Amino acid sequence: MKLLALETSTENCSVALLNEDKITFKSELAPQHHAEIIIPMIDALLKESSLTKNDLDGIVLSQGPGSFTGVRIAASTAQGLALGLDKKVALVTSLEALAIEALADSNKTPDYVVSSIDARMGEVYLAVYKYVNNSLELLDEERVLKPEDAITLIKSLLNTDNYLLAGSGVAVLQKYGFDSDTQVSADFPQAQFILEKGKELFEKGKTVDASQALPLYVRNEVTWKKVSEQHH
Repeated sequence: MKLLALETSTENCSVALLNEDKITFKSELAPQHHAEIIIPMIDALLKESSLTKNDLDGIVLSQGPGSFTGVRIAASTAQGLALGLDKKVALVTSLEALAIEALADSNKTPDYVVSSIDARMGEVYLAVYKYVNNSLELLDEERVLKPEDAITLIKSLLNTDNYLLAGSGVAVLQKYGFDSDTQVSADFPQAQFILEKGKELFEKGKTVDASQALPLYVRNEVTWKKVSEQHH
């Protein structure tokens, strides 16, 4: 299977290629320049593997949450490629990408992984995963919260000190008194870490059409849910 993964939800822009069993990737810290560099990065990555876009079996999109502009860039690029190639898209969240990376970086087997991205404006994106049978299970849901509320939620979901921390939001939580001896791993979500999950989704047929390769904002979804609940 040949899959291309895209991740642009933070200051870091990354693209990764799964070519059968081999993973190659490009990653660049380039705030505000994702739109300019993502296509050249994809082209260079394919060229290095002597592949063209037509060789791809599908796209893996890290759909956010993160910077609103950033998540839109990866989503629109994924849509364009999937539409042009008539291929499907597998969706992974940026918070899960962080959790997968934290697991890869760690030499311990945790019970939980806490992923958090700085959402600016005094908030953080948060997801807490239970790690069971080599897979991550999302507890609760992805949320955007004030740091103090995030800390309360983390404490209510974790019943052990055996966990990993990942992402830029952890530093924000620490400023608000989140006290932990656990080292933070995985500063930014990276495309190479979502390829395996993407492949699994393709193998299970859990993919979407190009038109459904949409950014995950989290913020808007919360208000949308409230509006839709009012109509039911």
